Amino acid sequence: MIASMLAKRKVRSVFDTMSQDDFDVNAVVASMTDDSAYDIPSDLGVGETVKGKKAIVEWLQRWKGEYPKRKFDVKSICYSAWPFCPNNVCTVGWTFTQTNREGKQFKYDGVSVFQIRNFKVTRGSDYISFVGLPRLSTLIKPSGKA
Repeated sequence: MIASMLAKRKVRSVFDTMSQDDFDVNAVVASMTDDSAYDIPSDLGVGETVKGKKAIVEWLQRWKGEYPKRKFDVKSICYSAWPFCPNNVCTVGWTFTQTNREGKQFKYDGVSVFQIRNFKVTRGSDYISFVGLPRLSTLIKPSGKA
């Protein structure tokens, strides 16, 4: 129970950090393993996987440049942990608003799923419904027709 409470607090803090206009990318990835992976969403699911903390930092920096304003509204956090089990899962439901460099705003709902081992994220995956939305970012690759 204490581990769950601490994990939820840490996760909320990371989402709050990413909501800042010029957030510290290194602070966001501090709780990831060096070989962690991040599954970037596409219009039909996972579009590409960025592997390694350094590549994730680079992707986040490009995202910050493309969308200088962003705000996460965290709706729910669920942390699954079992005693003596080194692998755990955390899910975060959110509503997200981001504004690109041209001032166009996008708002959508999604879920992030984090696989955690020994209190470090080994893989993160975001799931967003793109139905009816224009292409949100050059960093999100189309994977087919919706």
